[in-house]
Amino acid sequence: MLVVLKLKASPVASAKVFFGAMVGSIGYKPIGHNPGKVMIKLKFLTPLYLMCLVLALSCKKDPSHGVAFEGGQVFNGQTFESKTFYVINGLISFNPPGTLDSTIQLDRHYVIPPFGDAHTHNLADPSKIDSLEKKYVQDGIYYVQVLTNYASKADSVRDRFSSPETIDVKYANGGLTSTLGHPHLAYETSALNLHWSAMFSQRDRIKQSRLAENDAYWFLDTTEDVAQKWDAILTIKPDLIKIYLINTERHEALVEAEQMGNFGLSEDVARLVVKKAHEAGLKVYAHVENAYDFRVGLNIGVDGFGHLPGYSWDGKADVDMYRLTDEDIAKAKDRNIVIIPTANFAQVYAVKYDNRGNPSLDSLRYETVNQFLTKELKRLNKAGVSIALGADQDGETSILEANYLVDKLEAFDRLTALKLLAETTPQTIYPDRKIGELKEGYEASFLVLSGNPLNNWDYIDSINLYVKQGKFLNIKQ
Repeated sequence: MLVVLKLKASPVASAKVFFGAMVGSIGYKPIGHNPGKVMIKLKFLTPLYLMCLVLALSCKKDPSHGVAFEGGQVFNGQTFESKTFYVINGLISFNPPGTLDSTIQLDRHYVIPPFGDAHTHNLADPSKIDSLEKKYVQDGIYYVQVLTNYASKADSVRDRFSSPETIDVKYANGGLTSTLGHPHLAYETSALNLHWSAMFSQRDRIKQSRLAENDAYWFLDTTEDVAQKWDAILTIKPDLIKIYLINTERHEALVEAEQMGNFGLSEDVARLVVKKAHEAGLKVYAHVENAYDFRVGLNIGVDGFGHLPGYSWDGKADVDMYRLTDEDIAKAKDRNIVIIPTANFAQVYAVKYDNRGNPSLDSLRYETVNQFLTKELKRLNKAGVSIALGADQDGETSILEANYLVDKLEAFDRLTALKLLAETTPQTIYPDRKIGELKEGYEASFLVLSGNPLNNWDYIDSINLYVKQGKFLNIKQ
């Protein structure tokens, strides 16, 4: 059984501490004469107590046996209430099992469902996988959706995920776009081992490169291309499909002018992709930039949007290009469309560089875009549109986005933000599983916090215990 440990002592010293706890009275109390039954008290949730939990959850895989969690404040979807729950065969129950193997005292710590990340490009690079996997677990994120990645690299790491002892990950694999459309520029720059600034200084070289084609991205210029390449796209086993709709209203003109990176698929091609994806049982998420792109996505039947229009607005162009109409929002609600705002990009795009590469913040753009995004997010939330969270930043998780929405934009209250992070996002990624809520028969996956995040959002970062399907997740050292 795995447990989260952060010990600085040597293995020998750690072992002495552990067995000292076993023979002493700290955190461990035998029940009767059965050494398999233990009482664990987590008053301070120190590493010492956490080690004891290894024994506590070593219960029999039998529906008549289980572990009790007492004294915790359990999130019920609206508030926290003091109640006892049980882990039985990896599921949550509020009815005691026939045989109680162990009892864990949570001492008024706060129990919430784990989090999700619906828009990232992490977890597909073997060279970074150890540190990123650790970060996702530390941040309490168990469910991850990777929207565009190298399919070949994902193949080399996929087997380490999606088990009871690990986080669960879905991969879109290569994104679908037109020749020279986004994300060709970004992936080819990386494939050539060039600095990101080479996108401007070495465009001709990057333009000719195809190192990542049919792996991190696919070029589909006509419906005939879709017919010819579709079987190959399915061969790389995507868990969902990612398409790019960028400046769709001017698609032909931008393609003709070879405005590299400023366009995606044409509407006709995108429509056929959505149709074929749905026939294959795959959901489709669209990268969009403006309101017109959003409407195209609605019309062709996408399942979700990887961005909220306006996330990349410069604060100067006509804002009506990005503002959704009431009709747009109503359609998104009626069709159960998911929107992943990635609002934190407002801060990224507001950073400008001088000739020497020194950064500075364009505060006017920053505040203008933030105000716009806040209003749009509140409109969407009021209308009941599904909002999932993802940061879409290299090396970061959806916690970055959640903190931005709560602390900077103040677009949502803490309850709404918690539900988006722990309920809507996981259920968006894995809609057929009983996750995202602490209910009878749901997967026994939860986090234990030291304080109430509804009173102080900072407690989101104070996770003391990680349980997934009745097992402790391990933060690799």
